[in-house]
Amino acid sequence: MDVWRHGNFVRHYASRTLRPPEVILLARHAHQMQGDVLELGCGAGRVSGYLVELARSLHGIDVSELMVDHCRQAYPAGKFTVMDLRDLSNFDDESFDCVFAANSVLDVLGDQERREVLREVRRILRPDGVLAMASHNRAHIPRLRKPTDIRGARNLVRAFGKLVLMPWRLRNQRRLAPLLRTESDYALVNDDAHDFRLLHYYISNDAQRLQFEQEGFLPIECLDSQGSSVAEGAQADESAELHYAARRAPTGPQ
Repeated sequence: MDVWRHGNFVRHYASRTLRPPEVILLARHAHQMQGDVLELGCGAGRVSGYLVELARSLHGIDVSELMVDHCRQAYPAGKFTVMDLRDLSNFDDESFDCVFAANSVLDVLGDQERREVLREVRRILRPDGVLAMASHNRAHIPRLRKPTDIRGARNLVRAFGKLVLMPWRLRNQRRLAPLLRTESDYALVNDDAHDFRLLHYYISNDAQRLQFEQEGFLPIECLDSQGSSVAEGAQADESAELHYAARRAPTGPQ
């Protein structure tokens, strides 16, 4: 959380490029997107710029003051607030038609906090409201890069930069090693995001569907990185993230 709160990533994230599954989710759930929308982890507005045009009202939150300031300037029609997504108590019951959580933002949390946020999201969603979110795909873990891996460098300059940063990346990995976890339904992984400075929550397609049901949601669909449907039991291990839509269940968590 400190990395996101204090880092300056505005230039890195200030784009308008939607991913294929995000385009599909925006189209398929346009009815909810046209109502009152809450965006968790709005960042520099990559998705906000589209939501603000679709929604009756858009409220974006982020822990980064720099990100929020950028969104306020870029998308004045929306409301943007510096806020920790772990505390949604300022929002009334049944006040949103859709909650959008892109960029696997819930994966910065551990299992208990993640489940608490899901329950809070259910509370603030209206009946028939939709949660659209992305999450790191546990089946993709064997494909993750290591600190010593310079694959993906587009030219010699970038490859040299990766070599120069390699000792720092290795130190970051060693520092976070005691916090790694592998459980039956999820894993906490130190991946290559921001030079191995972060831990992320990884969960499989089936485990995420079950988690939705346990926390008061009805799973609607799962999409891979290309926007193709991922059926129950399928792993889609080529996709680092999976994208989900889930509807607020009429009853509470099971």
